[in-house]
Amino acid sequence: MLSIHTSPLAALGGRDTGGMNVYIRQLARELAGRGTTVDVYTRLSDPNTSLIQEDVPGFRVLNVPAGPANPVSRDELHALLPQVVASINDQAQTDSANYDVLHSHYWLSGIAAERLAELWRLPWAHMSHTLALLKDEHRGPHQEPESKLRRDGEDALLRAADGVIASNEIERHELVDRYGLAPSRIHVAPCGVDLDLFHPGSREEARQRIGRSSDERILLYVGRIEPLKGLDTLLAATALVRDRVPGLKLLIAGGSRTPDQPTEQELGRLESIARTLALDEVVEFLGPKSQAELPDLYRAADVCAVPSRYESFGMAALESLACGTPVVASRTGGLQSTIRDGRNGYLVTIGDEREFADRLASVTCQPRLAKRLGEEAARTARRYSWQRVADANLGAYHNLLAPNRTRVPLEVGADLGM
Repeated sequence: MLSIHTSPLAALGGRDTGGMNVYIRQLARELAGRGTTVDVYTRLSDPNTSLIQEDVPGFRVLNVPAGPANPVSRDELHALLPQVVASINDQAQTDSANYDVLHSHYWLSGIAAERLAELWRLPWAHMSHTLALLKDEHRGPHQEPESKLRRDGEDALLRAADGVIASNEIERHELVDRYGLAPSRIHVAPCGVDLDLFHPGSREEARQRIGRSSDERILLYVGRIEPLKGLDTLLAATALVRDRVPGLKLLIAGGSRTPDQPTEQELGRLESIARTLALDEVVEFLGPKSQAELPDLYRAADVCAVPSRYESFGMAALESLACGTPVVASRTGGLQSTIRDGRNGYLVTIGDEREFADRLASVTCQPRLAKRLGEEAARTARRYSWQRVADANLGAYHNLLAPNRTRVPLEVGADLGM
């Protein structure tokens, strides 16, 4: 696998870490547990990181040197891709690696994968995780458009890949309708959730563990701090329900462990909005949280809010469902495949703070409704185990392995021009 711009073993809470990191890590662990050897290549971006990290037997992360050993912008990383490809090829030759399938994640990895698939003569599957065209379509007024470099590169690699993996049927239709891909080239492999970690539990005990009062009504947001996530809509909705919901608290879990300008700029904008709406006593910015800390947050909440303008899947929504906490989310992207309106939560119009407020108030003020939604939420999540995700990906890999294809040793000294 290729995950060039971010390591699946990186701590969550950075600008480039989130649901995709979890997806790759959990999928690789599940495949390794079944006897499939998985190497994930990423660019070395921290001089203190070992070049080779074994996570579990059969799953390694290989941090290949290319450019400075520190984070770089996406444009800078694009310029470094020929060096990345050369380093990956050198490492594979050193290991005498003999792969069967190449699986790239995100557009930068896809561009590198196209060259490596040709060089190694391997079938190649690509998963975008987010699509530039759709991000641009739903971006808010404070969000920069995706670069032409990405839009053009993503369009080309989607057409070049042997197979494209979509996280749900909605994304599959978008790839067909908006990118013109043939349906036969698209395989659906949904995101998953760790059901051993994320599962229902006592709300009171969870609140005691995280130091929250039993008489609070808690709205929870989990995710990155960026304009696409629609937190301005959530703040406006919170202001509208404040007088209708006694003891209201909005907990915002997310941010960056290492300061970066875009995150700090958006956080400052949101804090300013909160002050203008007189939400100082209601809103708490908790900062980034580890995976181990999240289950108690979800269990302690009355409802989880996902106000994103666009989500290809929405991992926070699925984690909340698994903990038995209803979700109120925007009617966009993959959220429409996991949130069953009126059954395990509610879907609302993107950016409509009044509709959002009404649904948040309904769940927090009607215990019987919240209980019914929460029970169905936990049932929904059981369909998204990582075992099922691995089954779907293995099915896609086997479809790419043509009967007459033979394994070809990696070429030594090949031209790596891109």
